Formats: sequence, C-alpha cells, structure tokens
Amino acid sequence: MKNIRLVTTVSVCALAIAATSFSMSAHAQSSETTRARVNAELAQLQSAGYIGEKVTYPNRLQATQARIQALNAAQSNNAAGGYGSAPRGSAPQ
Repeated sequence: MKNIRLVTTVSVCALAIAATSFSMSAHAQSSETTRARVNAELAQLQSAGYIGEKVTYPNRLQATQARIQALNAAQSNNAAGGYGSAPRGSAPQ
C-alpha cells in the first residue's frame, strides 16, 4: 500500500513539473518581447504624434494609443469593404 502511494505521489509530482515547464515555455514564446517589436511599437507611436515627455507621459501615451487603435479599426473596416454611412442603430464613433 505504501509503495502505491509513493508511486502515485511521484507520478503526480512529475506531471505537475512537466505541465508547469510546458506552460512556462509556451507563455515565453507567445509573449516574448524583442528589440524589433519594441522599436516597431515606438515607431508607430511616434508616427501617431507621441513625444515621450515625463510630465505628460501616461495621459499622452494613452491618447496616442487610442488614436492608433482608432486608425487600425478604420483601416480594418476599409479592408473589409466597409464604405458608406454607418448602419442604422449604430452609435457614432
């Protein structure tokens, strides 16, 4: 009986360690920040008018990110064939 408990405990621990290491490696690959990604994001922010100032940093950064999101949404709408006026019942943006 003690032998079965020992084998079960070791098996569960081995599976837990394997699952943890697998999830960590999968997460590291999907959210890996590279220099190229950071430079691309910075270039996109600067092209949208962001100037990094310490005094107005959070407000100005958030406003610039909102402009970029609106621009991306408009571009994806145009790419999807969106043209003309907004459909009835939709709120203006």
